[in-house]
Amino acid sequence: MKQLLFLLTLCSFAFSTQCEIKIERIQKEIAYAKNYNHQEKALSLELALKEVQADCAKDPLFYDKKLEAKKLKEQEIEKIKQELKELKKQKDYMSKTEYKNKKQALKDKKDKIKKEIKEYINKL
Repeated sequence: MKQLLFLLTLCSFAFSTQCEIKIERIQKEIAYAKNYNHQEKALSLELALKEVQADCAKDPLFYDKKLEAKKLKEQEIEKIKQELKELKKQKDYMSKTEYKNKKQALKDKKDKIKKEIKEYINKL
């Protein structure tokens, strides 16, 4: 019986939007906070819930789009890591300064994307 309940829950998450998932998680946290008499935490979570509901009311796929954008940024980082590996293989065929400059440019690009992802997550 527990396995069936677990499968049903898993299926519902598979077809839920990120908005629905986010709202459900916040509601669970509110319930826990109230259960353990953490009133300040419950109030801040209720404010967060209102913000999420407002975002989702404007665009039901708001958080799905954000998640997709994050995945794209992470793919960009993977491409840069691959470029760094390729650059390392070609190291012997270029001057030290050229290699160093290209390597630094790729690292700067990667760091910039990581920073964007971090800011993006904090906004969620």
